[in-house]
Amino acid sequence: MRGLFGIVRLRTVHMTHSLVAYSSVAGSFRPKYLEISMHRILLAAVVAMTACSDQNFSSIKEQNLGNEPDIEVSPTLLQFGTASRGDDAVIQTFTISSVGEIDLNLDSITLEGVQAESFTILTDVSGLVLPPGTSQDVEVAFVPMGANDLFATATVISDDPDEPFVPVELYGEGAVPELEISPNPLDFGTSYVGCDNELLVEMTNVGTDTLVIDSVSQDGDSSLALGTMDALPITLEPGEITNASFVFSPEGEGVYAGTFPVESNEPVGSRVVDETATGAFAGWYTDRWEIPTDPPTDIMFAIDQSCSMDDDQRRLASNFSTFIALLSSYSNDWQIIIANDDDGCNRTGILTPSTPNYQSLFTDQVDQVGRGSDRFTEALLTVGARAAEAAAYAGGCNYGFMRPGAAFHLVVVSDEPEQSTYLGSDNWSTLVTRMQTAKGDPGMVKVSAIAGDYPGGCGSADAGDGYYQAAQATGGEFISICSDWADTATLEDLASASIIQNTFELLQTPLPETISVFVNGVEITDWTYDPVSNEITLDSAEPTDGDLVEISYGGAASCD
Repeated sequence: MRGLFGIVRLRTVHMTHSLVAYSSVAGSFRPKYLEISMHRILLAAVVAMTACSDQNFSSIKEQNLGNEPDIEVSPTLLQFGTASRGDDAVIQTFTISSVGEIDLNLDSITLEGVQAESFTILTDVSGLVLPPGTSQDVEVAFVPMGANDLFATATVISDDPDEPFVPVELYGEGAVPELEISPNPLDFGTSYVGCDNELLVEMTNVGTDTLVIDSVSQDGDSSLALGTMDALPITLEPGEITNASFVFSPEGEGVYAGTFPVESNEPVGSRVVDETATGAFAGWYTDRWEIPTDPPTDIMFAIDQSCSMDDDQRRLASNFSTFIALLSSYSNDWQIIIANDDDGCNRTGILTPSTPNYQSLFTDQVDQVGRGSDRFTEALLTVGARAAEAAAYAGGCNYGFMRPGAAFHLVVVSDEPEQSTYLGSDNWSTLVTRMQTAKGDPGMVKVSAIAGDYPGGCGSADAGDGYYQAAQATGGEFISICSDWADTATLEDLASASIIQNTFELLQTPLPETISVFVNGVEITDWTYDPVSNEITLDSAEPTDGDLVEISYGGAASCD
């Protein structure tokens, strides 16, 4: 169709309110005199122009000047009225006619528009040939897949050179429930790893019938999850709203994607909302420690003074010089005290390499059994915690013993388990924490024990329960008191434990999966992380003088 005027040419001459019209037909012209008032002419023109859309008349067509196919479609608007859920499909028809002098070849009929899913072309015209003067009816079905006004366009495609695309407008109204989800899609933006980001989704019945939501689920990455919502099924009358929350908990940096399908009784049945989110670390950190040459160390001995310990006390006293010799191979910047009194106070003063007769002083005090009360002689972690606290403040009996930057090493010797709790005191964990607090740097505190084998004990010694756990927690040595523990190899282990730092407290809270540990630029993997103390312990690759330890990690955010 060439439209209302096509290639028809109207020429008007205003002579005594008459119109002279010329039309081109087969190459000749003939006048047509219409005695019509100008008012009626204008009215007829307006009617003719609106008839195509409002009255569903086909366009006026000029006869072909040559052998060409020519199409006519009528009507160009189909109105289906109102349909409800469960109604039979409403069928309407339009007609395609071949009005040219040669065959009209139909290609197809396309269906377009946001609400096109409510309409279905029932008649397939693909490849159909219409000889001149013939026509084809096309049926269109309407089943509302949404509520309220529904529009689409069916476009007839043919080989008419002037009108290859002829649109037919489709209109119907749905009296059904319809679900609207907002926001859609759901974008969480950027969230810090270690924090939960919760967004609220609003689901509204924008239709004209009762909506029943049967299912809301979550698909995709496990970091995306359904949060809280009303119990299913959820019934919404027209205009009513319900909310559901969705949570993003990123496990690492990167982009995350998911969907959440919603099943309901609306005609479309299921709606699927796309989800996008990005995870990021609060920051990247690298903590560094340079192990000093001739590192300072502060060593405290606490020795069980019960009678069964006579032999072990003498063994420690007689081998002290060997211990000092081995210690000096690592560092000559050491301090030693013996803290055996109930309050943790030392009896010798602080022993250093420059203290006169420090060997005799140490031996004398180790051999003095019974100088303190019997109350805490087998609760040596209590004694150690009190001794550390007495060294941490001016005026304390051990003040000056714990130096800034020096390692603190408590060595306990006992053939009994740690018995502080039996005396109404704290357990081993709390007592270790008290020492670490007094020191100010948990990574610089070690507890080593010479005690009964754990967990079964040995010989006449009971298992060193409590001492074993303290040594494990701080990276110290646990040595069987039933062994030849005063031999050179064992004493060297104690000496090196007094010097070598293998536990490092991080400055920020890390995400454990991001931690990387380097010693002199070489990454190592034999380490453990304690989230309670926020420390890294090197299990075997212990650094020595001058080594550089670097620990890199992604920091966890402080979540609101």
